[in-house]
Amino acid sequence: MSSNEQQPLLGSTRSNPDTGVSAWWASRSRDVLSLLTVLLLLGTGLGIWVYGTLPTSDPSAHPHEYALSTDNIRRHLTKLLEIAREHNNSRSVTTGHAASGSYVLSQLEKYGSCDSYKQRFVSPVWTVTQPPTLRVREPYRVDYIHETDFELMRYGGRSANITHARTTVAARACAAKDIGDVSGRVVVVESTKGCSLFEAAFMLEQMGARAVVFVRAAQYKQPSRMRVRLVEWKEGDALMTIPVLSVTHSVGQVLAHASRVDIETHSQIDEVETFNILCVGRTGDPRNTIVVGAHLDSVRDGPGINDNGSGSSSILEIQLTLARIRFAPHNRLVFAWWGAEEDGLLGSRHFTHTMARNWTNKWTPHEPRVEWTDIALNLNFDMLASPNYIALVHNGTHAPHTTRTGSQRIQRVFENYFARHQYAYEVTDMRGGSDFLPFVQNGVPAGGVLTGAGEVKSIKERLVHGGLAHAALDTCYHRDCDTLLNINIEALQKMSRAAMYAVSTLASTVDLRGYLAGQPEF
Repeated sequence: MSSNEQQPLLGSTRSNPDTGVSAWWASRSRDVLSLLTVLLLLGTGLGIWVYGTLPTSDPSAHPHEYALSTDNIRRHLTKLLEIAREHNNSRSVTTGHAASGSYVLSQLEKYGSCDSYKQRFVSPVWTVTQPPTLRVREPYRVDYIHETDFELMRYGGRSANITHARTTVAARACAAKDIGDVSGRVVVVESTKGCSLFEAAFMLEQMGARAVVFVRAAQYKQPSRMRVRLVEWKEGDALMTIPVLSVTHSVGQVLAHASRVDIETHSQIDEVETFNILCVGRTGDPRNTIVVGAHLDSVRDGPGINDNGSGSSSILEIQLTLARIRFAPHNRLVFAWWGAEEDGLLGSRHFTHTMARNWTNKWTPHEPRVEWTDIALNLNFDMLASPNYIALVHNGTHAPHTTRTGSQRIQRVFENYFARHQYAYEVTDMRGGSDFLPFVQNGVPAGGVLTGAGEVKSIKERLVHGGLAHAALDTCYHRDCDTLLNINIEALQKMSRAAMYAVSTLASTVDLRGYLAGQPEF
């Protein structure tokens, strides 16, 4: 799951609704809770792993759902972890993603029932090799602390060594007429109201600035690490070359009165070729195509076994299971393993925009074509086995107006699954953060299930869903500990079967477009 690049610079954090927790516990609980989460849920997971599966309610009525093997999904996860171990404990675009793709393709070619191929595209990869420094030199000397006082924003330029640079304060930075001469200066920006961070920073770079420093509002105590890049970046689009930093409000007040500063950064941006894997079904009505997607890449800092080995392994096993049982869909199924999701949903954006917006695509003659108007819906599966999980269903009400009704109808399919099994679940927003977004933004309804990332479970949620209160749903989210020990097997079985149920149900729906256009029964 990708950090939400649509979050504003002065973004919000989730507040804990419970009160009465002591300051001591609040300041020291994270490490303790992380350990307790692993111990408690590891016991539950191992019990299911060793002694069997969850109770079943109606296997004869829903045979596809129960044909899915959690053991096989676990084997895929084991292979992905092995790949990560061979690539510096990562499956990112520049580490183990290519090998992960080769594994998926090998499984599809041996056991699948589709025509599979790679859809190639270019992704910008930003790497920091050493921590940055920020120092006020005049009229007094102050050395600031990285990650506390300031942060080098993601995609915030290449390496630079700036010394004794003059500063300029820009109250607003969305129009050149409001700024004046910034050539050779470090520009301290107090507001970007009316434009994006990238638009402001890139304009200042074009005007000759040596670096850009964005000041956060007073209510935010930490600097931002948002991306300073076009949200829908594609090959040929501009990238920042000068440093772009974020500072806390108090640091910004000092910089506003400083005359000279030093900034040193150690970073690089490389444009690398990567790919999506597409598995195009050979049967079913192509005019009612269902795209079943999950991102295959991980962050650079970890192996990504929950995020998102759990989703990508689940849809792989769903495809192989449907092939094994000779499932005959009424509507064509296209399975997709997206690349570069962790770099800003770039793989799914490339797939949608090559068709919906005529972006350039590197098609080869033998590839089976998918037409945009043929796609009826998208199902997205991102993080299905969080250790302290809550079963979450995307709320179709949050989809754009043009896709809202269809997304609500998809939501209802998942809710039917949870109601039938009497599993507790909650609905969650679908405003950003994963690969459904390019579909709903371009007129295709979408839906999916997930089990949560860094959100903290409340006492009320713990009473309903179990697990640990005041602990993250996934304490290893985007960390090097996102390994097999971070997988909750109970969650994996529940959520992968929910995915299979939705895939097989919607693939079998005779009037799929009519169903999606119908009024939701809520």
